[in-house]
Amino acid sequence: MIVVSNTSPINNLAAIGQLSLLQQIYGQIVIPNAVYQELTNIPVAGTIEVITFEWIEKREATNSTLEF
Repeated sequence: MIVVSNTSPINNLAAIGQLSLLQQIYGQIVIPNAVYQELTNIPVAGTIEVITFEWIEKREATNSTLEF
């Protein structure tokens, strides 16, 4: 299963020392480049983790058009 995360779950779980829950539940997490930038431009909870954890993968969003 591919799980794509936005900034909030990573930031909030890292802030309380529970980011590993995402890995325990889903294994691998994919974050879009924009999320990576939000978490690494200014040091916040989760910055070091998204840079160093191998189970958090950064990918370019390939389909950014949302149609209703």
